[in-house]
Amino acid sequence: MGIIQKQSFYSSLTLGIGILLGFFTSGYLLPNFFTEEQNGVLTLLNSYSLIYSQIAMMGLSTVIIRFYPHIKDIHQHRPQFLWFITLLGLIGFSFFLLFYYLTKPFFKSIFEASPLFSQYYFLLIPWTFSLLFFYLYDSYSTAIQKPVRGFTLKDVVQRLLILCSIGAYIFYTLRFSEFIWAYSISILIPSLLMAILLIHEGHFNLGFDFIQSYRVHFKDMSKVAGYSFLLGLTYVGVTNVDAIMIERYINLEAAGIYGRNMFFGVLVALPYRVLHKSASGLLAAQFKQNDLTAIKNIYYKSCLNQLIIGLFLFCMMWINIHNIYQIIPKSYEAGKYVIFFIGLGNLINMAGGVNTAVISFSPYFRWNTYFVMSLLVLIILTNMAFIPLYGITGAALATAISLFMYNAGMFILLLVKYKFQPFHIKHGLVIIYALIGILACRALPIISYYIIDLVIRCIIFTSVFGSLILFTRISPDINGFVAFMVKRIRLKKKN
Repeated sequence: MGIIQKQSFYSSLTLGIGILLGFFTSGYLLPNFFTEEQNGVLTLLNSYSLIYSQIAMMGLSTVIIRFYPHIKDIHQHRPQFLWFITLLGLIGFSFFLLFYYLTKPFFKSIFEASPLFSQYYFLLIPWTFSLLFFYLYDSYSTAIQKPVRGFTLKDVVQRLLILCSIGAYIFYTLRFSEFIWAYSISILIPSLLMAILLIHEGHFNLGFDFIQSYRVHFKDMSKVAGYSFLLGLTYVGVTNVDAIMIERYINLEAAGIYGRNMFFGVLVALPYRVLHKSASGLLAAQFKQNDLTAIKNIYYKSCLNQLIIGLFLFCMMWINIHNIYQIIPKSYEAGKYVIFFIGLGNLINMAGGVNTAVISFSPYFRWNTYFVMSLLVLIILTNMAFIPLYGITGAALATAISLFMYNAGMFILLLVKYKFQPFHIKHGLVIIYALIGILACRALPIISYYIIDLVIRCIIFTSVFGSLILFTRISPDINGFVAFMVKRIRLKKKN
């Protein structure tokens, strides 16, 4: 197995555990034991803190991954790059605090219609601090070829802590005001653990020798950081503006319903995080060597493999849509097509492969900023048009349309600049195989006991779609991965 395949394998195992925990917490416990308004508070705190952490990050995440191959040998015995990044992060957080206190009266007046959220608006300070340093240190871990660490801490450890917080709320009758503090601590701990691990490994060394040593890179770092800042801020705005606009156009309860349904649609895109993170460090090194053949190979494979995985998850979700609302309260069924359109938009993103990463580390990295800024404008305009017409479904539809146009733009750029055209008849066959799997499930009548119905539909679709993918050998990587897993299982049985 190659570097990306190995990292993706271990990251996928970790992410798989995280998905199960996330499903149990966000997909079952939060909708069933908390009100729509309380879920709205959690959704908006998450949305605003992600936006604010991007402001405070000042584009540093891309700087870390892009420039680490160039400076990793400087002060090899006492590396100061992480200390340098930490100082910049603290400066960024200081700017955020200034922004927060200057705009607090303005936002307090805006949220008069949502008094519960206004009550907990101050929690954006610790949430933003936690997310800022987690993503900075996670980017550093990715640069040193340890991307699994971030998945473990964010998707497993944090969700276990959140699960404990919810358990305390349910069984020890915590008030919501007490629960949200426990939830906030769960957000902070992964950042703390990430810092401890990096310090223990000797990456964190105090000193100011970097001022002279990194000076040759400062100008390029500033350019990349500037564009990356706009890119990161706009991208986070893209992924969170819908919930914010729903709260503004409708109410906090609608934002809560949207947020819980959106969780299921976002599941389609989770494998994208694995491949994107695993590929980022390698792509940065390959662009340094100008190895376009290797870059093309990664891009082409990612488009096919992510389409297969994304379609599998999207179809598994949609054939069981009626079962989802047996798991969560019926009041959330108003967001049924939120799941469909958010899932479809993320499927389109998956089919684009690692296009964003390829552009980010290429000489055309500025185009990523232009594309994402255009995406944000497009999402805002389509939300303004569709939310009044179709409510929360309109917001999801706006996201799907906007993501299609965004990915089309990146496809055209890579086609024009590098002659990269990754789509082939194989991609059409994958879609046909998925449709065959859906038709096989549609032939099954709905079984009254939803767990049995869900399991049988999953088995049927997996058998049909998986068999067609494997027997036609449409993806050598997936066939190789399955063969690798079978070999490991056989070895374990022999031992």
